[in-house]
Amino acid sequence: MKYVVNTVWNHPNEIDWDQMKESLEKLRSDEGAAEDVMWYEINPKTHGSVAIYSSEEKYIQYKEKLEAYRANATNQIGAEIAHEFKGLLKANI
Repeated sequence: MKYVVNTVWNHPNEIDWDQMKESLEKLRSDEGAAEDVMWYEINPKTHGSVAIYSSEEKYIQYKEKLEAYRANATNQIGAEIAHEFKGLLKANI
């Protein structure tokens, strides 16, 4: 069953979406990464993220690497997670 991770990130400055797209592209070829990752703007200094993994087990296997990416984002651009929600996908259209 697919597993969804949804986060909200606060940024100290307005988001540079070109830089964000470059960062997201790096994940595309990363083994174990989510099947789908979508980043969206909430406001100029806040973005949301939806990541869909093939299973909760795959997320758990990738979690250590994900946390390293997140720490790097915090160090590099000052973005911090405001909220995180995780769960099994129960319905989809």
